[in-house]
Amino acid sequence: MNHCGSCTACCRVFDIAELQKPAGKWCDHCAIGSGCTIYEARPKACVEFECLFLLSQKRDDAREHLPLSLRPDKCKVVFAPSTNENVVAALTMPGAPLAWERKDVRALIDTLVNGPGNFAVVAGAPGALRRTLIDRDGQREVRMTPPDENGMQFNIPEPAE
Repeated sequence: MNHCGSCTACCRVFDIAELQKPAGKWCDHCAIGSGCTIYEARPKACVEFECLFLLSQKRDDAREHLPLSLRPDKCKVVFAPSTNENVVAALTMPGAPLAWERKDVRALIDTLVNGPGNFAVVAGAPGALRRTLIDRDGQREVRMTPPDENGMQFNIPEPAE
């Protein structure tokens, strides 16, 4: 069962090196609102990716499913794992840089941060060199590296005072 429905937000926010697709631009192989036109031959990164909404829809207990309003194409935020297992990325769709501040989106962020997983959330636009880090200590701006050859970005630690 395809729980993505008509959502193709991940086809826009992520950098896909294999396709030379930059973050924030629609993939040339995306039929917006429909799906991938090279689905059977799509890159490994696309095959393996599952956003938080999709993961929730696969849960056996329907009470653990995120509501349709939090599907990335609806809320304009793609929640995704990061290279740090304790950090969730909240990538906003181009044209909606503050979508992570929407009441329902912020409620999900607060649940992730204050729940048993003790996650931090880094929110902002794909490819941005500054994003907002939300954790149990509050929220603050953090610097990010430019995307590397694989489209990955990393937090630049602030120098110790």
